[in-house]
Amino acid sequence: MSLSPVLDISIDPEFHPCIPAALLRLGYLFPELDFAVSERGVTVRGASGSNPARLQREVSYQVYREKIFRQTLPMRQSLYTMLAG
Repeated sequence: MSLSPVLDISIDPEFHPCIPAALLRLGYLFPELDFAVSERGVTVRGASGSNPARLQREVSYQVYREKIFRQTLPMRQSLYTMLAG
């Protein structure tokens, strides 16, 4: 059974390395939908009754959240080392 596309979300190329980790979280939040990396960003397939604006907002939020996580990881690791050492 093929799932019809619900939404093709364009993500700025600077954020593309963050997409796979964000898709893991999105799969947990929306188990009825199928999220995949596309050339432009993210393709969402599945429940046609989904709210496209909400999905786009949630995908953007999760990708940006992953970018912040990656950017702050060295700082957090240094802090943990300092506190534990």
